[in-house]
Parts: sequence; structure tokens; C-alpha cells
Amino acid sequence: MKLQPLSAESRFRPAIYGVIHALVDAACVAAVVRASRGSNVGDLGAFWTVASYDLLAFGLQFPLGLVVDRLRLARLSMIVGAAMAAAVLAPGPIPPLATMIAAGVGNALFHLGAGGLVLRSAGGRAAPAGVFVAPGALGLGLGLWMGRTGRGSTFPIYIALAFAVVALITLDKPAVAGEGTSSQAGTQPAVLLILLMLLLVSVAVRSFVGFGACFQCPGGLAVAIGLPVAAFLGKLVGGMVADRLGWLRASIGALLLSLPLIAFSGGSLVLALPGVLLFQSTMAVTLVAIYALMPRWPAAAFGLPSLALIAGAFPTFFPAGKQLFGRWAFVLLIALSAVVLTLALRRLTRHGLARD
Repeated sequence: MKLQPLSAESRFRPAIYGVIHALVDAACVAAVVRASRGSNVGDLGAFWTVASYDLLAFGLQFPLGLVVDRLRLARLSMIVGAAMAAAVLAPGPIPPLATMIAAGVGNALFHLGAGGLVLRSAGGRAAPAGVFVAPGALGLGLGLWMGRTGRGSTFPIYIALAFAVVALITLDKPAVAGEGTSSQAGTQPAVLLILLMLLLVSVAVRSFVGFGACFQCPGGLAVAIGLPVAAFLGKLVGGMVADRLGWLRASIGALLLSLPLIAFSGGSLVLALPGVLLFQSTMAVTLVAIYALMPRWPAAAFGLPSLALIAGAFPTFFPAGKQLFGRWAFVLLIALSAVVLTLALRRLTRHGLARD
């Protein structure tokens, strides 16, 4: 794939969106977790409040993305999503159900809108996607901590998001650097579908293993801080390294290096956290590779992996699913991810849809 030149504005904008991404995730997660814990719905009701939020936030991105792409509303989707994330932190009592719905829909709208704009302006590079997505891990970690502990005021996040919405409204529409640069001429639709499924399998595996990588680690502040930071650094650096070394070489190398660190960590953070960093580094490549298969549907291409993410994560919501965590399960799953990603990226490279 031939990379398109990027303007200074196209390089800077994903970072702006990334900071807002962190605020959106922190606001939505903190609001939903606090609402579920502060209500009288009981433990089961609290569980389904959070689970339903996850299903909305991840599951709605693809279908809403199709609509947004069809009507060319990516910028409006991003702004409305950020505004809804701010609204769930507005002063005054908000029913838990309303909080969950507003947070889930708003989170989905922001992600697919901003993510679609980043993919369109990335010029075939993986790095901008990583720069945008990575801060979400920090926002998620902060939101979970604030929601579970009840500590920290959400008012600064509310104010920051309010200013962010104003900034997004005043920013010009981003320039498009890469729309239509991926050529699929001569590629059979069945082949494209198979490649898409292979990439989605790797995303689902990343989600499941990512949730279980530290299941043996002792709880506490080190894990609460270490996991989000490791995921942030992996997603941030992974796309940059892949653009420099080649997508296949960087992605498969990272997966193979992460395998022993995650599978045989024995609960040691010294091993598990570097493993998570390496394992999460494939995120940007898989995201941009999926967009290469759907170049006319950037918001939907950003949202589609979210279905795979929630599919991989959903078993971990239940005790029975967590019983699947284990050394050899991780070995098999990470090896599977490496195999399917190798098959997909090699074929994509052959068709000129990925960097060799």
C-alpha cells in the first residue's frame, strides 16, 4: 500500500480526538458504574446496568456507523456523542437507566464519528488510529477507579468535555488524505469477506486475552494503574512501529513475544504488563486493515471491530467464562491470533491493501 502524504493538521488532529476520547470513556464509565452502585436495583441489576452499557457502547457502533457513513454525518456524530457523554455527568439526579442509555449511545456515536474521521485522514497509516484509540485505555481505567471507589470529583471531566464540545464545533472539517486509496480491483467479494472474518477473529481474541492476562496477578493499585498504562502504550506505539517495520513483521513479532509473557507470567506483573503492551500493539494494524477492506465506510469500519471486542469480552462477564482463563488457553488463543493475522495481512499485502 502506498502511503499518502499527511498535512501537519492531519498529524495533530488524532491526538486532539484522543484526549477527548479519554474524557468520553472516563465520563461514561464513571457515571454508569456509580449509577449502578448507588441505585436500589441490587447486585444483579447493577451487573446488567453495566453489561447493557457495554453492549450499547460497543454493539451500536457498526449499525450506527452504516447510517453515519450513508448520510455523511461523522463530524456531527462525534460532537453529539461527546455532548451526551458530558450530559451524564451534569449536576442533578439522573435515573440509572437514563444514564446507561445516554452513556452507551453517546460513547458509540463519539467513537464511530471520530474514529471514521481519523481513518479517512490517515493516508493508509496505522499510527493515527493508535494515537486516537490509545488514550481510551487511560480514560477507561480512570472511570473504573472513580466508579468503583466513589473517589474523585467528576466535575472537572464534565467541564473539560463541555469545552471539548465547543472546540469540536469550532474546528474545521478534517482533510481527507486516504479515502479511496485502497484498490480492491480484481478481489472477489468472498475473499474480502474471509479476510474480514480473519481480522475480526484476531480482535475477539485480543479482547478475551486482554481481560484475562492478569487474572492471577494480585489486586491493588499496581494492577489498576499498570494495565491501562500498558494497554495505552501498546496501542500508541504499535501503529508507529508497524508503519516503520511493516505491518506483518511488527504485528506477528509482537504477538509471538507476548505469548510467553502472558501465558507463563504466573501472576507476575513484571512479565504480564510487558506482555499486555506487546499484545495490544496490534490494535491499530487490525483497525486500519479492516478499513482497507471497507474504504467507503470509515465509520462502519471503525465500529465493526467493536462487535468482535464485545464478543470476546462477553464471556468474561460471567464466572463460567472466567474459568476459561489459563496458561494453555492463552497459548492456543495467542497462537491462533498470530496465524489468522498472518493469513489476512499476507493476502492484504498481495492485493495492495496493507503495508508489507
